[in-house]
Amino acid sequence: MAEESIKQPMTKERLMRYRSLRMENENQLERLARLKNSEKIPAPKVSDGSQHTGGASDRMANAVIRRMEYEERIRPLIEANLQEMHEIEDAINQIGDPMEREVLRLRYIDGEYWRQLPWGEVALQIYGDNDERCLVATYRLHSRALNSIKKAGC
Repeated sequence: MAEESIKQPMTKERLMRYRSLRMENENQLERLARLKNSEKIPAPKVSDGSQHTGGASDRMANAVIRRMEYEERIRPLIEANLQEMHEIEDAINQIGDPMEREVLRLRYIDGEYWRQLPWGEVALQIYGDNDERCLVATYRLHSRALNSIKKAGC
């Protein structure tokens, strides 16, 4: 019996997850890159006077195995995160009003790390000022944008 996927509505909480999903993917890919680099770094040569061989190649083989296992473990997570990120971007792109799209992009997608762009910065980007009048206009624009997403059935 095939399991049907139920489309989740695009909510403010779901929009807020975008940056944390992106950050999780970036962190996982950085770890993977470190593991790949460890495959290339030769082991320090420590001579104990014995005649055994293969220490460096064993270490490198183990590093390759660790990287491949890690890559296999994180692939589904990264793909799921990317899928959710694409769904969020698509929902925003379906909004007809470019100002509404922009307020959602600024608030939920743009910015550094996991923190949302502060409302004052969003107002500054959209209206060129972040005084009380522009902040209120930004809040209203944001509210209209969320309603537009609901109406679009995203």
